Amino acid sequence: MKRVQLPLFWKFSIAIAATVLLFGSLNLLFIRNQVYKTFENQIEKHGISIAKGIAERAVEPILYDDLSALSRLVTQTKSVNTDVRYIFITDNNNQIIAHTFQEYVPRFIMDVNKISPEQEIGVQILKDPRDKSWVVRDIASPILSHQIGVVRVGMCEREFQNEIRGIAKLFLSMVMMFLLLGIVAAFMLSYIITSPVKAISTYASQVDFNTFSHEKANRIPLENKLSVRLKNLFDLTDEIDVLSTTFNEMLSRLQNAYRELKSTQESLSQTEKMASVGTLTAGLAHEINNPLAGIRNCIRRIEDKPDNLKQNKEYIAMMSEALQKIEKVVDGMLNFSRKQELAFTSAEINQLISNTISLVKYQLEKSEIELELIGFDKTITINASPNHLEQVFLNIMLNSIDAVCEGRENDIYLQGKIIIRISESVNAATIDFTDNGIGVPHDKVAAIFDPFFTYKKIKQGTGLGLAVSYNIISSHNGHITGWNEPTGGFTISITLPKSE
Repeated sequence: MKRVQLPLFWKFSIAIAATVLLFGSLNLLFIRNQVYKTFENQIEKHGISIAKGIAERAVEPILYDDLSALSRLVTQTKSVNTDVRYIFITDNNNQIIAHTFQEYVPRFIMDVNKISPEQEIGVQILKDPRDKSWVVRDIASPILSHQIGVVRVGMCEREFQNEIRGIAKLFLSMVMMFLLLGIVAAFMLSYIITSPVKAISTYASQVDFNTFSHEKANRIPLENKLSVRLKNLFDLTDEIDVLSTTFNEMLSRLQNAYRELKSTQESLSQTEKMASVGTLTAGLAHEINNPLAGIRNCIRRIEDKPDNLKQNKEYIAMMSEALQKIEKVVDGMLNFSRKQELAFTSAEINQLISNTISLVKYQLEKSEIELELIGFDKTITINASPNHLEQVFLNIMLNSIDAVCEGRENDIYLQGKIIIRISESVNAATIDFTDNGIGVPHDKVAAIFDPFFTYKKIKQGTGLGLAVSYNIISSHNGHITGWNEPTGGFTISITLPKSE
């Protein structure tokens, strides 16, 4: 489908015309509705005030049967209020005892707007069937709570309706005048703006990499005769001049950037590789240090009791397993951004956590942290990759130890404690690691699983431990989350599906 090209003049004209017409229509609606309602409300309030005033002053003349006083009251009131069309008073028998009509009260007025004893005021719009322009707002007010009669006041609406129509006609004339001025302004604006914009459009469509390969790209003048004359006459600058300068400067910057891009294109690939290697190496150091801490613990135990062959064999087996973990951690970190290959088998959560505790036992003793195990009396079997889950548990426990140690720096009397709680439901098992350490700022809790996020001291963490753990738990179709404890400390909760 071919696109229709609309000149700038017509765009300005349509936009200005639409704005003026929309503004005019909204204001006409406002005048018709809001202003008209305001006038109606004011007239009605004024009529009610007049009717009630007559009702109060008419009590004594009616009681003393002073009809001449009543006639003077309604006549004087009508003469003072020019918007009052008529006033008349009826007694309890609906007989007229005073009025302002020249001869008699018309029947079509007498038979309407009859108020019941429960009403305090009655308002009704009356129209003369013989004269369609005759419109009156009839207001009825009881005298002495409906005991001796009713006052009827007719407020004329024709005058203010004519005034509203006059305002609307004047406003329409102004709208048409602004519309005409807007079209003239659109023509002038299009003439001033179109020339430089067309020049920019034409040149920009011709710009490509071949253009920047030249030593000096062409520059274009963006000024028309009218703008030049005005600038010379008044020494003025406007957005068109700024656009001209900015566009030419942009061409120069693009040409320089193109040269720099060509010079760095060959080394860009190698730079990206080195950045990735540096990022993974920093995280790999953190992840390798975790099992190495367990190996150091095993070596220390062997050094303490070198003659205990049975114990030494156990620690050697643990070290061998830790070395295997290091090998797999390296592969896992190198493949951090893509799905890892996991070896799933049947595993007991209790045993996996016990293996992890053996690796961090020395750190717990050295840091004087109490370890409490809850729910270890039940054997819960899951389908998992044992080495990967042990790595997750190890990361969490080391983080808890560090958090307790940092908390102790603020409170030297802090009794460090880590609670590991295992629970189960019908289809899932939950492992909670709770410490009473320093915790995490509330506004940072949502980011603890982001890669390279860490709240530890400088050089104590890279922020990859929990990120890797999150990836491993997700691969197990599980869920991991964390929150601050109300009494202090932090909890990491892991939920894993149970074996079928």
